[in-house]
Amino acid sequence: MTVLDHIPLLRQTLSPGSDVLIKPEDSEFQELLARWTDIDRKEPAAIILPSSENDCLKAVQWALHSSIPFVARSGGHSEWSTIDKHGVIIDLSRFSGVEVDAEAKTAVLRGSILSKQVAVSLAEAGFFTALGNGNNVGAIPYMLGGGVAITTSTTGFGSDQILAARIITANGELLSVDEDNHPDLLYAIRGAGQFFGLVTELTIKALPLSLLGNDAGAIWVGSFVFPIDRAEEVATVMKDLMDDGRYATAGLMMVMAPPPDRRPALVIAARYEGNPDDAEKAYAPLYKLSPVIANGGPVPIQNTSDSRAAIGAKGDFKRFGVVGLHGFNVNSFLETVELYKELIAECPDAINTAFNFQWWSTPPRKPDFESAMSLHDIRYWQNNLIWHTDARNRRKVDEYNDRCIAIMRGPNPIELVNYQNGTRDGPIECRYRGIERLARLRQLKKQWDPSGVFTRQLLD
Repeated sequence: MTVLDHIPLLRQTLSPGSDVLIKPEDSEFQELLARWTDIDRKEPAAIILPSSENDCLKAVQWALHSSIPFVARSGGHSEWSTIDKHGVIIDLSRFSGVEVDAEAKTAVLRGSILSKQVAVSLAEAGFFTALGNGNNVGAIPYMLGGGVAITTSTTGFGSDQILAARIITANGELLSVDEDNHPDLLYAIRGAGQFFGLVTELTIKALPLSLLGNDAGAIWVGSFVFPIDRAEEVATVMKDLMDDGRYATAGLMMVMAPPPDRRPALVIAARYEGNPDDAEKAYAPLYKLSPVIANGGPVPIQNTSDSRAAIGAKGDFKRFGVVGLHGFNVNSFLETVELYKELIAECPDAINTAFNFQWWSTPPRKPDFESAMSLHDIRYWQNNLIWHTDARNRRKVDEYNDRCIAIMRGPNPIELVNYQNGTRDGPIECRYRGIERLARLRQLKKQWDPSGVFTRQLLD
């Protein structure tokens, strides 16, 4: 029997608000198939659209009973939410919600709720949480995989916010998970959640806006633009600025070719947590360099990613190359500047690519519990945005990304650190660091998903 032969049985179990799409030629099928990236994009036998948690459960149980492989999809940013004709996509776009409990200082996230929707709902109630730079990123998978946040120094990572979850396991059970019920599974969900089941709901911490250090619930956001030939001068100043723990600065130092002239430039996308009036003091060394462009001001926390909307567009070949670093080396950074020039000269279709060094001047906040997340000691990152349009350059552009990362890590890195929401390649020890942590996760994977229904990660 083919996958399609099993579809009638599935349709009988789903509620009227759900659907199953089986015709690739239909516009809705193709619209739902579109993702943030076309890397490794495949065409499934069907796209299942559950409209409730119960329908999610029925879809997973049907797939397990019929021995049909599946992947879940939320915001559509995952490079791994794709499968070929032998399987199906369980698309949660019809199942979504967020509820804020102001008294309990918590929020419940459901299904495919997007980061922007969570940020707005929380802010309206006087709260915020750890979220990343992408408005249309699925909030639940973002948190399950660790969740590098724009407020990491204040909040910790996205996974640190998780208080409880509801998860459909590899044997088709729907479980409620918290510190009292299946605490070991909660440990795994906080940083490796995608590997243990389909999470339909998260309960997370809601933090008062006052923790941002001002009454407006705002973060200072600014940009400094310099000609690329001033890279050494700027990088030298930035090294001291990034290490200055007196001020809670954070952001990206980007080697890119911004519009309209598309010439390589050095762009500092800067943030400051605390009193926005102190931002000018924190970034005084940059102002003194007389950048071509220097702007900034307080932005409500729920709007801090709005200026990056263009990056969230679907299509093209895009991915993030994200690795943790143990420091910043000016000479290595200058090597990546030259490498970037080489990249866009050889692959003009990669003009939207940016080689980015990310920093927090103050370390990530650590939670009072242990979890799968192991990157709380990392406050420097190489966070490259890889973006090109010509399929023939797929391998070549990735090689440039790998070369950039290798340069920034240095010839004898202390330890290789990879971010699990950015890659599933390379030694798993680089993503889940520590012998005891990895051993515990492997044991939990064998307990909860021994056949690898939710990927072979932690098994192979």
